[in-house]
Amino acid sequence: MIHRLFRPKHDARTETIWLTIYADLMTNLMLVFLSLYGLTIMGSDSLSRAVQSMKLGEVAAAKNSKLDFDTLAPALREKFRNVSNVKVTEDIGAVRIEFGEQALFDSGRALPKPRAKEIMTVVANMLKTMPHTIIVEGHTDSLPLQRGGPYRDNYELSLARAMSVVRILIETGVPQDQLAAAAYGAYQPRASNSDALGRSINRRVEIALFKDIPYEHR
Repeated sequence: MIHRLFRPKHDARTETIWLTIYADLMTNLMLVFLSLYGLTIMGSDSLSRAVQSMKLGEVAAAKNSKLDFDTLAPALREKFRNVSNVKVTEDIGAVRIEFGEQALFDSGRALPKPRAKEIMTVVANMLKTMPHTIIVEGHTDSLPLQRGGPYRDNYELSLARAMSVVRILIETGVPQDQLAAAAYGAYQPRASNSDALGRSINRRVEIALFKDIPYEHR
């Protein structure tokens, strides 16, 4: 112990410490200059791009956490802006996602198309954290169904389609007690049933959220 406290003045073990410190300093300086050189090659806005990239996950999480009833419709429009047969509308105290028949089903059928689950997964991820009940509505045109088919009338077809969508939403993570299904048949048309274009508009499924119908997550 005495030897350690009172070492000779010229201990050989301490004479090269400065060289280790100097080497570390040079290495750090070299790394700094290489980083600056790399940013110069990448362009003047490279630093801001790097920072933006590092924060991308945080920004996305912040956007999702701030999604509420007032920001829901614009967010949905942005998600589906390049998807045909999907339209987002706003009424007083309500947000609706309207799916044309061709987006989810074949004509006269209630079996979802393969792409229906992909579309509903996007919807589910945005809606399942909302504090509102999700109502899935089935609508048809006024033409009677062919006899011998799986559905007696348009009411049954519209209900079967609504329930198909409800099942997909449950499979993609929406709580069962947050969902409700409604069948309207041909009795809430968007357009006239007197021509083919109007009938095609009326054959649809709508997902609706109402501001005054809350849901409490458990």
